[in-house]
Amino acid sequence: MVREWKSVWKRAGCLALLLLSMCVLTACKEKLTPHTLMESMSQNMSGITSFANKVKLDIELEDVLYTTSISMDISLESTSDPKAGHALGRAHVKMRGAELESVLEVYQVMEGGRRATYSSLDNNWSKEVSEQTKGSVITIDDSLFAKMSDSVDDFHIAEGTVDVNGQECYQMYGEVTGENLQGLLGGQMLNAYGLVKLPDENAVSELVIPITFNIYKEKMLPARIVVDMSEAMNGLYDQFEKTTNVNSYSIKLDFDKYGEVEEIRVPEEVKAAAGGALVG
Repeated sequence: MVREWKSVWKRAGCLALLLLSMCVLTACKEKLTPHTLMESMSQNMSGITSFANKVKLDIELEDVLYTTSISMDISLESTSDPKAGHALGRAHVKMRGAELESVLEVYQVMEGGRRATYSSLDNNWSKEVSEQTKGSVITIDDSLFAKMSDSVDDFHIAEGTVDVNGQECYQMYGEVTGENLQGLLGGQMLNAYGLVKLPDENAVSELVIPITFNIYKEKMLPARIVVDMSEAMNGLYDQFEKTTNVNSYSIKLDFDKYGEVEEIRVPEEVKAAAGGALVG
């Protein structure tokens, strides 16, 4: 009888030791938090030389006499060395009973140490040169992921994963300031590339805006960013005593083709149409 109890206790001891080992191994594994998720994403983005993404904007502004609807679908490509971007898409605008559909295209490259932006609306090209080399009109500032990693402590990670572009993704959601959002997406994207006249563009930086990040589980890279600015923009218009109601104001970006984008060059015919020789 004593031998049997000793045998039972021996087996129980082995089981307890096994369970303890499993607990220790589990505890040693880094817990997934918004901070570690953003940090991993920013570290991985720092090694990316190029990526592509699709942008969809849906905006509806209702005034006393008319409603303005703006829908944009844009494909973007971006490279880091050389730093360049290319955007091509369509904008559909309904305003005061009229409808307009236009083709948008933008090239952004470095020329002579300055940033050159070639913009086209329905193939009417223009060129703008800026001494400012930081930030961008059309490319995502991936360094902002690192800067935002310290401000996501109040974010939440969804319990389950989601599917984006056929791949399993973590989902993290919370709120960011308009300043961080402008830095991440660019001010031009927030005002629909100039199609929306905001009451005060400087005041956008003070807004608090809901944002959702979907992150590829295997790659730990951004898969999708969804921004819903409807409530924040309503508050902005109210702040400046405007009668405009913001029925919807959303931006969605899908990311893919990491490291697959070829060098972006401005075609010679575009340079000629914009009337711009190379900036020396």
